[in-house]
Amino acid sequence: AAPTAAPTTAPTTAPTAAPTAAPTSAPTDGTAPPVTAPTGGGDWVEVYKDDFESDQGLFMGTNKRFEPISFPDGNWSLRIRRISQLKTSWIDIRDYSQLSFKFWMYATGMEVGDNFFFNVRFNGETAFTPVDEWVSGTDFSNREWLQQAMTIGVPAGKRKIQLQFKGDSDKGNDRVYIDQVLLEGNPN
Repeated sequence: AAPTAAPTTAPTTAPTAAPTAAPTSAPTDGTAPPVTAPTGGGDWVEVYKDDFESDQGLFMGTNKRFEPISFPDGNWSLRIRRISQLKTSWIDIRDYSQLSFKFWMYATGMEVGDNFFFNVRFNGETAFTPVDEWVSGTDFSNREWLQQAMTIGVPAGKRKIQLQFKGDSDKGNDRVYIDQVLLEGNPN
């Protein structure tokens, strides 16, 4: 008798996976960060940019600028420790209806659950309004550079803004370094 061929199964289509977003963590090998356009469309204009290599820029206070932690090159960044804050002087935003804010962060000594906030205050307001919060163990890990980005709507009639980073951790070794800040505005 002639040999019979082994049964074959009908071919199946390979599943197609949905595209995944690029990782948000920065390379740790010293390469340049990816360039990301702000969200929201429109013509974005640089309002404020700083790498803190020469001074603290618009961020007020003393004992805020530290070396040798900096991204992607250079030697200096700003630091939040425990419950300290970094706050800018007033920034003119009268020509913008929307803002994009980006920065790079690097944490050391932050235990799981330690966090820090980014807040804003517009002219005429006494209190800062929370915009975003990052929690160690959920949103970031120690000793890795991450880029954070957000869009901020400018309420009608507001002409100035203050930016604030505020720590909310419990030990003196809890530190977050901030570098390469970029504030852009979308014209009215």
